[in-house]
Amino acid sequence: MTDAFDGIRILDFTQLEQGPSATQVLADFGAEVIKVERIDKGEIGRFQPPFLAGGYSPHWSATNRNKKSISVDVKSTAGRDLIHTLAKDADIVASNFRPGVMDRLGLGWEQLSKINPRIIVAYASGYGLSGPYTHRRGQDLAAQAISGLMALTGSQDTGPVPTGTFMIDYLASMQFAQGMMIALAAREKTGRGQVVDSNLLNAAITSHLQEGTTYLNTGQRFDRPGAGIAHAHNTALYGYYEAADGLWFTLIGEFYVDQQWQRAARACDLPREVAEDPRFQTIEGLREHPRETHGLLADAIAKYPRAEIMARFEAEDVLVAPVHDYDAVFDDPQVRHNGLVLESEVDGVGPVKFVGMPVSLSDTPARLRHVPPTIGEHNDDVLTAAGLSPQRIAELKAAGVVGSERDRERAGGAAAWS
Repeated sequence: MTDAFDGIRILDFTQLEQGPSATQVLADFGAEVIKVERIDKGEIGRFQPPFLAGGYSPHWSATNRNKKSISVDVKSTAGRDLIHTLAKDADIVASNFRPGVMDRLGLGWEQLSKINPRIIVAYASGYGLSGPYTHRRGQDLAAQAISGLMALTGSQDTGPVPTGTFMIDYLASMQFAQGMMIALAAREKTGRGQVVDSNLLNAAITSHLQEGTTYLNTGQRFDRPGAGIAHAHNTALYGYYEAADGLWFTLIGEFYVDQQWQRAARACDLPREVAEDPRFQTIEGLREHPRETHGLLADAIAKYPRAEIMARFEAEDVLVAPVHDYDAVFDDPQVRHNGLVLESEVDGVGPVKFVGMPVSLSDTPARLRHVPPTIGEHNDDVLTAAGLSPQRIAELKAAGVVGSERDRERAGGAAAWS
């Protein structure tokens, strides 16, 4: 099978989510991603609880499939020289440390581009490579706060609310992957590598680019909506409601249909005079009466079980969707059909499930080629491919420049993740 990024080699220094999710995208489509980890301990993401057998972290494994691992003391002269050797044939070096860390290690753009003019040095950070915030630690919640995303989220009653997951880490990782892909495409034209600069703050701000563009041009603010309404710009027809059985669903009734209020009112069996109330016949009118209209719908919806009221809305051609609790998400038939649950055997752990690849290609699809690696699992393979002799590899091991989890186990030690 042909893989889209077959022949692309990435030296991956990334940790946690923002970086590893990005390099995993390219790995899923065939890139050789060589994860460079600390001797024995590996990257810090391996220690995120909860754990499976032997201390194996599902959090960490979620972002590290299809990768190789080498474990190198990059602070040593020999370790830095070893990375320089690998960089000669690499296409990308990716990292998400604070700005300046890779340069201080001798592994930044200025050093690597002299070794390999075609190399792409990709940095992911909290705020960018320059500017007043470069000294700060980057973190998902901080980006949500500074960017205005939290101010948009929640209701007038709750105050600012963060997203329910590390959404900006993931969005920034996809932009990081996009930047690396664009740099690869540009190199086909120019023959040169370049720097990719991706950060959490930019990702968070561009997540609300429509609101931002509107504000910049009109001054219109987007204050938090009233309770039960999903967006400040929308009405009670764009919100979330609790049914009689305690289950929730979302109502998306403003779009795709005419007579929006009348359709929703009929679905809820509201009186005719309410359905035809002239105040509620336009979106502008509904925006002027959010609490009243939301209350009318909420009271009526609360009389029906979720399945029944959703069917009534669907009969009116009004879009609805269930609010899945987590135990329902991965049993959803469309989620299963889309291949978003993968399973493979991991040595010492047993069967492990993974969230699958979100994008499908008909000719060069992503695939699960390798489960996430143990620390330094591919030291010998990678260094041999780089031209090092078995004797030289043995010398590096003896000097503590490279090491692996399996080597330590064979010597009677414990696995790093236990």
